[in-house]
Amino acid sequence: MITSLHRLALPLAFGLLSLTTSADDWTRFRGPNGSGVLETTGLPTEFGPEHNLDWKVEVPYGSSSPVLSKDRVFLTASDAESLIVQCLDQTTGRTLWQQKLKRTRSDEMFKDSDSAVPTPVLDADSVYAFFPEFGLVAYDHDGRLRWSLALGPFVSFYGMAASPILAGDTLVLQCDQQQHSFLIAVDKKTGQERWRQERGRIESWSTPVVTPAGAPTQVIAFGSFWVDAYSLETGEKLWESGGLGYTPVCSPIVEGQTLFACVPYHAEQPLPPFEGLAQGFDTNKDGKLSKEEVKGELGEHFGWADSDKDDFIDAAEWKFVTDGMASQDHGLVSLKLDSQGPPSETWRYKKSLPSIASPLLYRDVLYLVKNGGIVTTLDPATGEEKKRERLGTTGDCFPSPIASDGKIFIATNGGEIAVLEAGADWKLLSVNELGEEIFATPAIGEGRLFIRTKKSLFSFRQADGGE
Repeated sequence: MITSLHRLALPLAFGLLSLTTSADDWTRFRGPNGSGVLETTGLPTEFGPEHNLDWKVEVPYGSSSPVLSKDRVFLTASDAESLIVQCLDQTTGRTLWQQKLKRTRSDEMFKDSDSAVPTPVLDADSVYAFFPEFGLVAYDHDGRLRWSLALGPFVSFYGMAASPILAGDTLVLQCDQQQHSFLIAVDKKTGQERWRQERGRIESWSTPVVTPAGAPTQVIAFGSFWVDAYSLETGEKLWESGGLGYTPVCSPIVEGQTLFACVPYHAEQPLPPFEGLAQGFDTNKDGKLSKEEVKGELGEHFGWADSDKDDFIDAAEWKFVTDGMASQDHGLVSLKLDSQGPPSETWRYKKSLPSIASPLLYRDVLYLVKNGGIVTTLDPATGEEKKRERLGTTGDCFPSPIASDGKIFIATNGGEIAVLEAGADWKLLSVNELGEEIFATPAIGEGRLFIRTKKSLFSFRQADGGE
């Protein structure tokens, strides 16, 4: 749990053709409604720094993913001085503009996280970005500031990660944290707050989705132990469904009237009870544990359990963490949505679950990618396991899988991208090495695959006669 969460993080010239987007563009985290799927052709099976490379440019660091219009790429990033929104030409990789913001504060977060984890969202007029150390900001497609909205400070030791989404003319942001979680909706044209709903939940790092066509539109927020649905128009909570696991990172996906939500079992390596921990580390016998006392046990993760930020971990805080990690309510859960009330659970799968990479539903097959490169396919109707096998890649798989043109693309933190032939009995087609760490989920454009590494942005497309 500690390992997976701390690495959550562990992101032109003016007057060109106007920016255009559609519902089928890759305009938000994981593309259309967070599905990870966009059908196109021309995506190569084999690629690398010297093969099927369209272009490669150096970009400032951020864990956020690229988002795309028809002719541009947008990124968020940060450096020691600034928070950055950058726009590049999709054909050449040339920077069209870059805007920098000053932090309004420096939030405490784990050292391996960064200030640009949330992915921006895009429409035909603007790009909208969320920086936890600033708030929300909107620029038009020529880089002119439209509005900004201060938010925070936030209390999340591993950093805020949920990305903003758009539904009609409303921008929605899920702000789950260790204290005072809320969901906020603003007018995308003005940045004026429309509603704010206190969630009464604790932290998660999951990006919300909206229900498919139909009235009323629901915003579905996945947090610790609960999935909640809210009215897009008013923010009223419409239903809640419990029995889900602790501190989700995977984002939900919705297909028709079915919602899939995933939380792994965090207690595969159980933590000791508070009494045992205190016996070994509470040197002054005050019934609390200070950062100095447990630095050998928790190392740099002290703030994860210190939920009230008083610089001590007491028995109640530790019990909450250990109970949550040991919850038996983990699993990949299929929920049947009901317009009249809470959903009903249809099945639950508890093996080989990802800790960070979101599930993928493509051509009636569900894909799970666990750290270590273990890929599992399931029947989405029944949860029946079809195949579970290692890719042969090395390292963790924090980026989420994406799909197009009968292929599944799976990036690893070590800089490999595995390409699978899609299907319940999937086949490994290639493993491509970029030689640079990858933490961002790739993006799919028209005939192009965009991969952001720790220091670069790559555009790949199939050369004539290539693969």
